[in-house]
Amino acid sequence: MKAKRFMLLLAVCIFGSLVTVNAQNDKKGGDIKPLLGTWQYVEEVTKSDGSTIYIGKKIYKTIREDKTYSIMASIDIPIKEENQEKPIVSTVTFVTQQGEIEITSGSTYLEYINNHYIDKTLNNTISNLKFRRSDTNPNILYVEYNIGDTESGDWVSEVWLRVLPLGAR
Repeated sequence: MKAKRFMLLLAVCIFGSLVTVNAQNDKKGGDIKPLLGTWQYVEEVTKSDGSTIYIGKKIYKTIREDKTYSIMASIDIPIKEENQEKPIVSTVTFVTQQGEIEITSGSTYLEYINNHYIDKTLNNTISNLKFRRSDTNPNILYVEYNIGDTESGDWVSEVWLRVLPLGAR
């Protein structure tokens, strides 16, 4: 009898903690699954034959299930020693931005920029972004955001290629 009560109490505790976690995740908007993963910033180029290629840049954005994100960038630093003909390249990767995401519709989301390590004036600001996935490839994401966060400001367009899904489907 005590074992049954214990098992029932354990089941109630586990169920309660799952409901709490889901409620916390739901408080920041809609379905994050289309955005989950690690994305590489790319340049979309149309070739003379009409086909499209994507040229990867050294900028990556990771969006996690807990609706947090981080952006990392890499730079190459040439290191040349005195009697060396060709410099050795050392790649340095660093976090440029961290924050949280709130899905506001099927095509918009907010980025709460908690820390911007390059431009401190962006700390604790909010960016409103529009997004759409490619019709032919769900791993291509088109993003637009407004500089100055006003409708009359300049809109910036970016293309991102998902390079690591993180369980997204």
